[in-house]
Amino acid sequence: MAFNVAIVTYLIYHMYNIGRVTSDASRRRVVIICGIMLLLAPFAMLFRFIPPTPLYFLIYPAAIGLFIYMTGRQA
Repeated sequence: MAFNVAIVTYLIYHMYNIGRVTSDASRRRVVIICGIMLLLAPFAMLFRFIPPTPLYFLIYPAAIGLFIYMTGRQA
C-alpha cells in the first residue's frame, strides 16, 4: 500500500510539472490522460473493480516506469 501512495504522489507531482512546463497542448493532453489512467488503477484495485492478481503487481510498476521514462524528456 505504501508503494501505491508514493507512486500516486509522484505521478500527481510529475503531471503537474508536465502541465506547467510543456507548451504543446496535444502532448500535454496525452500525458495527463495517461497519468490519470495510471492513477485510477490502484483505486480500481482498492474498490475491487480490478482483482489484485500477481499480474497486476508485475505490470503496474513497469507501466509506471515506462510512463516516467517517456515523459521524463518533456519536463
